This record gives sequence, structure tokens and C-alpha cells, in this order.
Amino acid sequence: MDHNNRQRRRALFYTLCLVYIGAGIVVILSGPALPLLASHTRVPLDIAGWIFTAGSLGLTIGVMIAGVLSNRVSAKYIMMGGLFAMGIGAVVIPWTHAFIVLLGAQFILGIGLGAIDVSMNVIVTLTFSDTLGETLNNLHSTFGIGALVGPLLLSLALQTLNEPTWAFAVGTFIALVTIALLARQHVPTISRSSETQEIQPTQQAATRSVFKQLVLWLMALQMFLYIGAELGFGNWITTAISQSALVTLVIAAPAVTVFWIGLTGGRLLGAQVLKRGILSENRLLIICSIGGGLSGFVVALVTGIVWLSFSLSMLVGLFLGPLFPSIMAIASRRFAHAPGTVSSVMLFSAGASGLFLPVLVGVLITQIGIGWGMALPALCCLLIAVPFYFITRRPTLPSGNDTHTMEGNEATSTIAKS
Repeated sequence: MDHNNRQRRRALFYTLCLVYIGAGIVVILSGPALPLLASHTRVPLDIAGWIFTAGSLGLTIGVMIAGVLSNRVSAKYIMMGGLFAMGIGAVVIPWTHAFIVLLGAQFILGIGLGAIDVSMNVIVTLTFSDTLGETLNNLHSTFGIGALVGPLLLSLALQTLNEPTWAFAVGTFIALVTIALLARQHVPTISRSSETQEIQPTQQAATRSVFKQLVLWLMALQMFLYIGAELGFGNWITTAISQSALVTLVIAAPAVTVFWIGLTGGRLLGAQVLKRGILSENRLLIICSIGGGLSGFVVALVTGIVWLSFSLSMLVGLFLGPLFPSIMAIASRRFAHAPGTVSSVMLFSAGASGLFLPVLVGVLITQIGIGWGMALPALCCLLIAVPFYFITRRPTLPSGNDTHTMEGNEATSTIAKS
């Protein structure tokens, strides 16, 4: 790889990191700002919570739209569109005093995030195929950094200006900056040469055949279980500790921050483990699935002990951190000829899980008990290893010609200035 290509890759990588930092800030802010948003729109807190459902629905639809467009439009333009939608949503959410507009803004924000996630995976697959797992772990750790910075920005905005709008505005500013940066950068795309056009019907048939692969749906099941584990634990650990230990939310709230610190640290650590060849992606995934599940079960047993729950929350985060990027990296590499299609399927599964499993955790906590409710995320994490066992036992996706392989992709891909 020549010096210019290394410079392009480095510049693109840092731009993508900035994209995920902005996304992390915007996504996390709706949670701690929910009481303020409910007050602004004059609705009860439980009604205001429907904005999360609107966001998840928007994410699911955004993933579907981006998946369809990824076969026709450069991933760079899909990401720029997603960033624009994210920026608009981040402006409207803290500004509006109409609940229906708040729901719409959260829905648009979700669409933008879905487009960003799909295009991010396509760009990384085409650009960093030689270090896919390591790069995805590093990139997703920057999302965690944004999620940690977001509440601090909100606290600063409220203390200095008594207004949450400026914290959300940081996300909008980052979206505009990254749109400008992406517009000037070289992003990998499929060549439109006559030679490539001749093999397009074959490639389209291969893309359609992806949906017939059992391996893809097993990977989608892994993603479904992972999101259930992450959101189920992250959304309810504060409530579980508060109710079990009989402490205020102010005391219990740092548990989710500790969890996100562990999640971010786990992804950074996972990237180094893969970079140094200490573990393969497969072994890392199995270790993290079992470790996260077991530590999650222990948390479910000791939520009444605040200091121990905090410590174990970080451990759960450390194990969960590498799972999402590892699952995505393995899926993208296995179906390298259809990164957009695979990304949309995986992230659609993630959105479906976000609509269903966290709610189920809440039902179990209120109807059966806190320990039973918090055991569900742990069970989801542990069960990730089950479909993975069958995935590793199945043969690699057959390809009718060389264009279905990573090598074929590289042969028909060029670094095009879009």
C-alpha cells in the first residue's frame, strides 16, 4: 500500500470516528434529558418514553432504506444523508413543545442512525477488509466515547445556560462537520466499468441468494440476542439497583456510566487483542459471550449490593464491548460480495430486538422480580454462543465465480472520488 492510500485510509478512519462520536452523543442524550423533554411537551414521563419506540422504529426503517439504496448509491452519500437527518433530529428534539413533533423528530433521528450504521459497515468492509475486526472495534469504541461525553455536555449546558438545546447542538455541529469532511474524501465504491457491468446480473443474483443462506439468519439471531443483552442491561441496571438496594436514582445512576466505560474499554481492548493476534475473532466472540452471560447472572443476584453491582456492571460492559463489532465483522467478511444487504439484515434484527427485549425485561422486573428481569440480558448474552456454534459448523458461502469472494470484490473495487 502506497503512502497516499495510507493517508486516505487514515483520514477516512478519523472521519468515521467523528461520525460515531456525534451519533453516541445524540443517541444517549434523550435518556437523561427525558424528564426535561416531558416537561417541554407537557406529557407524563411514561408517555414521553414512547420517543424511544419511535426512535427504534425509525432505526429499523432507516436500515431497510439504506440496505436497498446501498446497491444503487455510494455508501458515502447514504452516510451524508443519515448525518443530515441526525442533525435535523438533534435540533428539533430539545426545541419543540409539541409531543407529536418530538415523536417525529425522534423517528427522523432513528432513520438517520440506521442509514449511518449500514453505510458505516459498507465503507469499512470495502476500505479496511484486511483489518476488519480491529477497525470495527475501534470505531464502535468511539460511539461509547460519545455516549460518555453526552451526559456531561447536558449537565454543563443545564448548569451554565439552563437549557438542554446546546448539548444536542453539539451533535448537529459534528454532523455538519463530518458531512463537509466526507464530501471531500475518497471512498471505496464498485467500479462502473463495462467489464463490471457485464457481471452485474450475476452479482445481483448472488445478492438475492444471500437471503437463502441459513448462516445469515443465524448471524442475525446473534445480533438480536446481543442488542437484547446490551439494551436490556443498560436500560434497567439503574432501576434494578435503586429498587433492590433501596437507594435513590442519584446514587444508582452511575451504574450505567460504569457499564458504558466497560463497554468502550472492552472494544478498545478487543481491537488490540485482534491486532496483536492474541485471539481470533471466533475465540474472542465465544469468550465474551460466555463471560458476559456469567457476569450478568451474578449481577442479577447481587443488585442489592451497590458497590458490587457497580464493579460487575463494568465487567459486563468489558465482555459485551467486542461482541457487536465482532459479529458484524464476521458477517461482513463471510458475505463480502453483499455488504449492504448483510448490514441491513443484521441491523434490522438489532432494531427488532430493541423494540421487544428491553420491554420484556421491564415486564419481568415488575411482574416477577428484579433478579428474574436482570437475568434475561445475561441469558441473551450466553445464548449468542449457540447460533455461533452452528455457524462455525457450516461450510463457507459457496460462490459461483470469483466476484463472490473478497479477492473478487477487491478486483472490481476502486478508490473512486465520489
